[in-house]
Amino acid sequence: MTDEFLDVATKEIKEDLCELDALLARCKNDDDVIAIISEFQKHTHKIKGLAPMMGQQSLGDVSKSLDSLLKKFIDGDGCLGIFVLLSEIFPFMASLMTEPKIDSVTVQQKISEIDNLLN
Repeated sequence: MTDEFLDVATKEIKEDLCELDALLARCKNDDDVIAIISEFQKHTHKIKGLAPMMGQQSLGDVSKSLDSLLKKFIDGDGCLGIFVLLSEIFPFMASLMTEPKIDSVTVQQKISEIDNLLN
């Protein structure tokens, strides 16, 4: 990838992460999250695609799992705990942008937290 692409992709992902935080700030509970779930999913879907192309595989993996979970909520397969999960996952995703070498065990633990809500 070119430096220009990496700069643009990094900027876009950071903007999407900020948007996710702003969306979550509008929420107080699971019901609030569910009311705007498709807005969250739009951003996770974009990150899911861009992150691996710029060498941020861990961020891409977390975003992929989160995107799958949010799609299930859009389809009406919701459950309790999405607000708390997003409150923990979004800061973790941001940290992956600044510290992409976070150990894979920690990444897998976060993905497991997402998967636990999927099942």
